[in-house]
Amino acid sequence: MSTTVSVQSTLDAQIDDLAFYISRLRGESEDDAPYVKEIQALAQSDKDKVEHAFNLTIVIILGAPEQALPGAVKALTASLTNTESTKTSLKQKILLNLYNALPATSALRYDAFLGLVDVTAQADELDSLTTQLAHVDAWAKQWGIDIATERELYQHLSEKLDQAGEKKSSLDFMLKKLATYATPDDASSAFAKEVILRSVGLENYFAFEDLTHYSAVQHIKDTNEYTLLDLFLNGNVQTYETFVSSNKSIIADQEAGLRKIRLLSLASLGSENLARELTYGEISKALAIQEDEVEMWVIDVIRAGLVEAKLDQLNKTVIVHRSIYRVFGKEQWQQLSVRLNTWKNSLTDILTVIGNAKLIAGGAGIVEDKSA
Repeated sequence: MSTTVSVQSTLDAQIDDLAFYISRLRGESEDDAPYVKEIQALAQSDKDKVEHAFNLTIVIILGAPEQALPGAVKALTASLTNTESTKTSLKQKILLNLYNALPATSALRYDAFLGLVDVTAQADELDSLTTQLAHVDAWAKQWGIDIATERELYQHLSEKLDQAGEKKSSLDFMLKKLATYATPDDASSAFAKEVILRSVGLENYFAFEDLTHYSAVQHIKDTNEYTLLDLFLNGNVQTYETFVSSNKSIIADQEAGLRKIRLLSLASLGSENLARELTYGEISKALAIQEDEVEMWVIDVIRAGLVEAKLDQLNKTVIVHRSIYRVFGKEQWQQLSVRLNTWKNSLTDILTVIGNAKLIAGGAGIVEDKSA
């Protein structure tokens, strides 16, 4: 059995199309279709009853034969997501009712959920689903969808969030999709490269070490994209400019990349010189900038949350109190161990001084008591 549902017509026409479709599922003839007449009467008598009409449709769909159920759910979802009607809240209610009416472990909840996302995105209200999107991982497992469908889910959400201007959230779902690739193939390699380039181009994204933990990224170590990733982990301004000069097409916004590598280089300089005064000259040399630009870059790196520092404009120095590590490996653990031992020895010395002071104070007290 086949049917055609128009997805470019008005909501009223969509209701008629779905009513005829359900009527056929019930075995009614086109000449005498009681269900169609019932739905049309509801829609014409009171527009507020449209939701009830769709709810009735949902009940009947759920009672359809098992082989017809997926097509019916997809048809209903498509009719709501593609209609030109601006009644967003009504469509959201119907799709939510459909979602909740389906068993918790039904893979068809995937279609209803995507429909809800699309309708909400069309109304530019995607931020209202923020709390729900946080549970997508668990839901995907509960629905029992296969790995290919799970990837489609994350890709779809990433695209919708990107279109809504939610760049960071969009990348988060790209990373969820990236995590589904365990073995190397053309698709995983291409997507790993895409994720690296997206992360490089995303303002205020600096967690590049996290990307190296994904299997798909490990499988492209012999590519320019991985070289670029490693550059943002371990490189500096000079290595960045050398790379760009030979690979001009790989980075869409080279100036934005230069800004990011300067911020990361300044953070590295800070982590290597905690609690020590850094001169404007040292910073200008590391960032390949003029000394009169240093203060601006220090302010920018503080705003980016990479460093906590204090500017001394009179003496042209910067004292870094806290800084991120671009890579935290064996060398960084050794540095941390040295610092902890230094602090431990300093505290021991302080405790010794305090102990001696107490002894002296105690002895002085005894002398005073004897003289009395």
